[in-house]
Amino acid sequence: MDKFPEKKDGLLRRLNFSKDIYFIIGIIVVLFLIIFSLSSTDLEEKVSKFLKCGDGTFSGYCSLSKSYFCENETLIENSSFCGCPENFRSKERYCISDYDNLSSEVYLDYLIYGVNNSLYFKFREDVHLYLSGLPRYKVYLADEIPKRSDFKYKKIDEPIQSSFLKPLVVEIENLYPESKDMQAKVAVSIVQNIPYNESEFTLFFGTKIRISAYPYEILGKNQGSCEEKSELLAYLLKELGFGVTLFYYPNENHEAVGIKCPIEESYLGMGYCFVETTVPSPISYSEGIYLGLGGAGKLESEPEIILISDGISLSESLVDYKDAKDLKKLVDKIGKTGLLNFFEKSKMNYLREKYGLGY
Repeated sequence: MDKFPEKKDGLLRRLNFSKDIYFIIGIIVVLFLIIFSLSSTDLEEKVSKFLKCGDGTFSGYCSLSKSYFCENETLIENSSFCGCPENFRSKERYCISDYDNLSSEVYLDYLIYGVNNSLYFKFREDVHLYLSGLPRYKVYLADEIPKRSDFKYKKIDEPIQSSFLKPLVVEIENLYPESKDMQAKVAVSIVQNIPYNESEFTLFFGTKIRISAYPYEILGKNQGSCEEKSELLAYLLKELGFGVTLFYYPNENHEAVGIKCPIEESYLGMGYCFVETTVPSPISYSEGIYLGLGGAGKLESEPEIILISDGISLSESLVDYKDAKDLKKLVDKIGKTGLLNFFEKSKMNYLREKYGLGY
């Protein structure tokens, strides 16, 4: 017989009460965590949906690139609020300069995953005349070693040119404010769809030599060599914020572009994906043809690498990586057997239409 039934019952009731309290506290904690998770997710969504423009500027603020103002994910000119670049002056909402006298409309075609589009660009003849008058040579001191990169930086970083190319960069950023990958794809496709043509000859101390045009001039001519088109693309990608290199192949006398990307997808494990500029092709596809003085060819030599800028990388999810691998398999099989089965032909045609391939 239990000598202390009341005490025992009381103890049991207290233990049960304690369990109930812990259970209730546990439920409250779980509910709190769920609510916090939902609210933090909602907060993240609100932050992520706190409108930003394609260059990362938050809505309602001036861009680092004068005279642009971010309004609802779109960069617009607002010189009265955001100021003007050097050598420009404000007139109403716009920045104007002494190079604005003569201009023409240029439409730049591009293809994004099988859909044709075009961008409008205001080409100023006065800027072209200024650039065409710049010397295409560099004087070195006795102890200086000439470097190919010197001429690249000179042409890509030219300040007057940069001021008038900036509107094209902004147009690209406005197309895809939430995706740097897509901005890169637009820039690549614009340059790939500019017709290939070698630069013109000129006389230099009695000798005929080819003079490479500045990136801005390529837009007005609507044509360019591998070097010229690669420099234009390098400029656009650099201004979009990407890490960029130029690949120069001495044996083939050819130039292409590298854009920073995941090491697994990169060209020769360098951390930069190959981009051919003379013909349309997927980003990271380095096995295709290129256009040059000798006609179409393939790259076989090791490239010299010229670092243009250190910046952001393409994402790991870019569709081009897989498409480039599929295209390589198909082209390799055509080269070996000359035949594709029904499914392979369908895949090849799909990639042709998707990227505007010429083969």
